[in-house]
Amino acid sequence: MALRNKSVSILGAGISGLTSAIAMARLGADVTIFERAKKNLNTGAGIQISPNGFGVMSALGLKEALALKGNVLEYINVQNYKKPSFSARVDLINVTHGNVHPHIAIHRFDLINILMKTAVKLGVKILFNKQANGITKASESVKIKFSDQTYHECQILVGADGIHSLTRKFIGCDETPKFTGKVAWRALIESKFIPLNDIPSEATIRFGPNRHIVTYPIREGKLINLVAVEKREEWTAEGWDLPDNRANLERSFQHWPTDVRKLLSVAENIKLWGLFVHELPNKWHSDMAVLIGDACHPMVPFLGQGANMAIEDAWVLAEELDNSGNILDAFKSFQARRFRRITKVASASSSNGDIYHAVGVRANLINIGMKASYRLKPSFIQSKYDWLYGVDVSRGD
Repeated sequence: MALRNKSVSILGAGISGLTSAIAMARLGADVTIFERAKKNLNTGAGIQISPNGFGVMSALGLKEALALKGNVLEYINVQNYKKPSFSARVDLINVTHGNVHPHIAIHRFDLINILMKTAVKLGVKILFNKQANGITKASESVKIKFSDQTYHECQILVGADGIHSLTRKFIGCDETPKFTGKVAWRALIESKFIPLNDIPSEATIRFGPNRHIVTYPIREGKLINLVAVEKREEWTAEGWDLPDNRANLERSFQHWPTDVRKLLSVAENIKLWGLFVHELPNKWHSDMAVLIGDACHPMVPFLGQGANMAIEDAWVLAEELDNSGNILDAFKSFQARRFRRITKVASASSSNGDIYHAVGVRANLINIGMKASYRLKPSFIQSKYDWLYGVDVSRGD
């Protein structure tokens, strides 16, 4: 079932929806995206594109655009919150994991702009202010109803509509997500407030009892992206756009060192969101609709792979639709190729969160183990993630 001249409809103009549109349009599909926002808003913060995601972007012709807008990360540092020395330092430049592509950090808005402009150049139609509020099955099509009382019928529907996916409910996956007992703050900090002449192009993870902080530069070092995570029993809404008071963030880290507290004191536009675990559906599709990205498998952010898994999904789905005999077989093959990898990545992400938040004797043992591994065999920590970063689905991995 070659995609050339086939009509594809996508709900959601986020990373998964736009990347899918580009991958399918390059194969000749006639693609339309329906996006609920009124326009592409300058929202969001930093995200990381690791080598496995960058490989797909490069295959889609976006290598130069991403290199221009993104910061190539040179190291990932892991650090006990009390001590200035690193427990471990992962060299991202000289260790390739069998994949030559870089790790980059980029503002989500910049990435969305790159994807959107590329999609439009390929003939993809993007319709804004199209809030879907109903999906039903007709005899030989899927019918989408929008809040403006218009309808759209299609034979191939890609649900890239995020964690509150309407497509997911249409397919029959409507389980209640479970609160992890962790919440995260996201904020951006202007580099002019940081007492350094040259912001290193590195990501740093500072871990302590029941909380951790991740920082890295974006936009040529003009901004520092900050994610701070706290373990708590109090439930917080799922989503990443709930405003919060800086005082709440500072209170959580009030016993951390002075340099961290100074960093938090200049954070702006702070957002808070609850971290939830969603059960991976046994079936990702109906006979005419399929889920990708967060609509299918939202995961906690402790491995930085949410966007990268969505990017991989987009390539594999386009490839299967172009190569399979019919739509249903394509959807089945897509799920079969992705299920085990998504399961492993989601599990590793959850485990990282538990490691970062360890307390007491366990925390000390983890720190001692990381330091020993780093001193005796620096490549050990890097090689632990060969299975993740070494994969490039665009070359058939």
